[in-house]
This record gives sequence, structure tokens and C-alpha cells, in this order.
Amino acid sequence: MRPTELIRAIFYPVTAMAVVVPLLVFWLAVSFAAWGGVLGLFLMFLVIPALLRFQMIILEARARGVEPTTPDIDFFSWFGNAWTLFPVVPCALTTWAVIAIGARFGVQWAFVVSLVASLFLPASLSVLAITRSPLQSLNPVALFRLIGRCGNTLLIASAYLELSGWLAYLSDSLPFLLANLVQMFLVFSFFSVTGSLIEPYGLFEEIDIPEPLEKTSAEISSDIEKQRASVLAHAYGFISRDNREGGFKHIFSELEKDQDPVAAWAWYFENMLRWEQQQHALFFAQHYIHDMLAHGERIPALKVIMRCRLIRDAFKPFPEDLPAAIQAAETSGNIELATVLKQG
Repeated sequence: MRPTELIRAIFYPVTAMAVVVPLLVFWLAVSFAAWGGVLGLFLMFLVIPALLRFQMIILEARARGVEPTTPDIDFFSWFGNAWTLFPVVPCALTTWAVIAIGARFGVQWAFVVSLVASLFLPASLSVLAITRSPLQSLNPVALFRLIGRCGNTLLIASAYLELSGWLAYLSDSLPFLLANLVQMFLVFSFFSVTGSLIEPYGLFEEIDIPEPLEKTSAEISSDIEKQRASVLAHAYGFISRDNREGGFKHIFSELEKDQDPVAAWAWYFENMLRWEQQQHALFFAQHYIHDMLAHGERIPALKVIMRCRLIRDAFKPFPEDLPAAIQAAETSGNIELATVLKQG
């Protein structure tokens, strides 16, 4: 790698908008979390997985020669894409070892441990990005194979890691916000440099990452329910602030995208009935009944009407749906319900 390319890789986090914006967001989030007491601890718990994931995304993207993906809400989850969270293990163990050795045997031995770790950490992270396998990233055979393929190139990343650690240590004397920004930049920069160093070797083109196994029906069902629960929770936020229209609008937009809208209507209705204030479920039921009658589902519509009338005697479908509901009741032989629905 030419010196100009190395300099470009070092400062990539502050020259690429796909990275500089997340860097600033993470910097502000971590700074606030450090000041925020209990709330700050909760925020730190949310920010850490996203921050770790994004570092691996940067490394992988630079190794592929592409722009990294912008962080989204999934980055803040501790679950899914476990390989992107795995760097916390070697990094935490290295930090602990350096501190423990330094306290027990002195600074010189702590430096030796740090030096040894810096020789293998860039290779380990690179193998992790290429294979997405935490086990392979700790496999000595895989590490030495990568080091042998890249020659002395990864030594640049090792040297930069040591330099970054020294600069981060010196930055502690700066005001907190500035020190935090410098340290955040150094972390982003190290992963950028590591990915850029292995990019010329085209390692991703040689390794076929297996396609994920198809999900079982139980896993698919669980994913769908989690998605619906998230939608309902978001809608509840609107409804609890006296914005029922906004909450329902959010649910309706998701119903249009649901794989099984018939089951989705029933799921949202059943779960709304569990709320402390059931009147929201009754208003939702009017829309639910309208949809069922529009699709010729007369008997299910009548069952929902009767269930809602058990909660509130005065419940009726929308006025424009009454003729169809009355006809459905009469056709099914439920004359009593038809008579009640005809009453003004």
C-alpha cells in the first residue's frame, strides 16, 4: 500500500459521509451515556452493539472496496449477526490481560502483551470479516494462512493499532468531549485501515460464504409475530397520546405488507383486547368488520360483532356496513342480532 493510500484509509472515517455521520452520532451517544447515570447505562447498553457492529461493517466494506452500510435499527440489537459482535471477546480479553499484567509485573510486560496481541488482532478481525465465523477468527491455522497470504502488510495494521492505543492514552488529558471524539476516531480509523490493507488481495472473491439455512416454519412464525408486536407497540405510542387515527394508520400500512393479512387482522384485534382500555379494540373492530364484509367473510364478521357486543352493548359496525351485516345475520339465521342491528 502506497503512503497516500494509507493516509486516505486512516482519515476515511472523516472523509466519507457514510461513516462520518455515524461516527458523530456514536460520539454524541457515548458522551451522553457517560454523563447520564442510570439512563446513561441503559443508553450505553443500546449503543455498544451498534458501535461494534459498525466497526466490522467498515472493515468488511473497505476490504471489498465498497461503501459501508448505514446503521439502522437492527444494529442496536444484541441478537442476530452474532459474528459482528464477536470482536468484543478478543478486545475485552486483550484489554484485561494488558491491565492485569501491567498491575502484576509492570509496564514493560504489559507492553509485551500489547505488542503480541496487536500482531494477531488485525488478522483475527480480518478472518472474521471474511468467513463470518468466530471460531475461524481464533483458529491459528486460519490466522497464519492469512498472514502468509498478505505478507508484511498486516504489520502496518499492527503498528497502527499500537500507535492508536498510545494516542488514545495521551488523549485522556484532553477535555472529555474532545478525548472521546479522538478515541472514537481512532477506533473507526483502525478498522478502516485493516480493511483497506487486505482489499488488494481479493480475499472475498476466493471464499464462498455459505447461504444461510432456510428458516423453519416455527422460526418464520416467530419472526412474523415479533414484527406484528413491534408494529402494535409503535401504534400504541400514538394511541396512548390521543392519536388513535395515527396509530391505526400505522397498523393499516403494515397490514398491506403482511404475508397473511387475514391472520394479521385477527392478531391485532385479539392483542388490542388485552389493553386496559378496550374501547380502542372496539374502534379497530369496526375497521376489521368492514374488511371482512368487503371480502365476503360474513360469518367471521358476525362473530366479531357479537364478541364486541359482549364488551359494549351499544357496539355496531360502521353505518355503511350495517346493511351487509344485517343481511349476513339474517342469512345465517341470527334474527336476534339482525333485529338489534336494525335498531337506531
